[in-house]
Amino acid sequence: MSLPGPPSRTGARGEPLPAALSGVRWVRLCFVDLFGTLRAIHVPAPQVRRVLDHGMVFDGSAIEGRVRLLEADRVLHPDPATAVALPDGSARMLGVVLDAEGEPWPLDPRTALLLWLEAHEELAERWRGGAELEWYLVTADLEPADRGSYFSEQTGLGAQVAHRAAETLEGLGVEVLAAHHEGGPGQWELDLGERDPLGLADALTWAKAVVAETAAAQGLRASFAARPLAGQPGSGLHLHQRLDGLALEGDLAEEARFVIGGLLQHARGLCALAAPSVGSYRRLHSGPEAPGAVVWAHTNRAALVRLGHLADGRPTIEYRGADPTANPYLLLTGLLAAVEDGLANRRFPGKAVEEEPAGLDLAAVEAAPGLLPRSLDAAVDALLEDEVLVDAFDARLVGRLVDGQRAELEAAGANVTRADLLSSLEG
Repeated sequence: MSLPGPPSRTGARGEPLPAALSGVRWVRLCFVDLFGTLRAIHVPAPQVRRVLDHGMVFDGSAIEGRVRLLEADRVLHPDPATAVALPDGSARMLGVVLDAEGEPWPLDPRTALLLWLEAHEELAERWRGGAELEWYLVTADLEPADRGSYFSEQTGLGAQVAHRAAETLEGLGVEVLAAHHEGGPGQWELDLGERDPLGLADALTWAKAVVAETAAAQGLRASFAARPLAGQPGSGLHLHQRLDGLALEGDLAEEARFVIGGLLQHARGLCALAAPSVGSYRRLHSGPEAPGAVVWAHTNRAALVRLGHLADGRPTIEYRGADPTANPYLLLTGLLAAVEDGLANRRFPGKAVEEEPAGLDLAAVEAAPGLLPRSLDAAVDALLEDEVLVDAFDARLVGRLVDGQRAELEAAGANVTRADLLSSLEG
């Protein structure tokens, strides 16, 4: 999608309605706020033509999520290419946000990604990515939906949710390569096929919504928290990247090393986008497959970046630092900015580290930048110190994002838990 202009010069006016909207009674015009929450304006079908031609005026402060301040009129401009029909007879469309003068509003995460892509067309045209999305299924009593383990051959409710979600996504044009049980009880994964950057961010947005709705239809709840169950594995969002013309097998091409070098160079700041919640840091550093050190590898699954493969066998550069709470539009903008910096400044990543980082002497690793942040507070500080990542966004977006993350930290610090009560009891 190209960014639309004001209604007076938009090309959408008068175009046929997307086939996905045929026969529906309501259309949800969707956008994602700064903290990754899918939000919507529900529009009766007779109004859709007007909305496609002129956009929908709404209170744009909703984009700011939990740091919402003053109301501000914005225009949500739906993208017809994203129209999808839903099983309940309604439909959804994603869009971008314009200001009152019809200019792109850079505080909208989807618009922010599009603005970056339009400013960096060469890399945008070369980059393709897939994803592994993990989540937990729990009952109404918050118990795991099953007791399966890694690649268990489950045929119960969990498998039904994974299968039906995959089938729904395929119907929405999102390629699903595979589904399987993950390591924790009730933990599942969907592997999404390659798409361009905007397409992958859209696919992840739809995937989370579809999984949650499919789970609810089975009387279950889907948790995308980074590590919702104590003593169990965390849930990751592993991103698999390829660049057209980039050799990833045999002797690693110099350009591939620069891509890895860029990801490692900006690894600490990227955490604020990839692991953006307080709970994210219950996953990082937490186990043999959760990254903690800023290293890369060929085979070591605890490395932050490794040479991996999509489920269909295509070789990729896999980034393992993200979890499902990440806003996919902000995450991919930051990831692409790091990749471009690596290419432009020829950033070598040092030697691959194939041993477990837990016992690693980082000082002995050539060019190792150290450890990932151990808290959201440290990750936010690292983001603000990273000029490449900060410059990838409008300064107001970064300010609102940081304000929200600081507010989450303050709320978490003031939270009183059952463990606090028990620890204070005598006898």
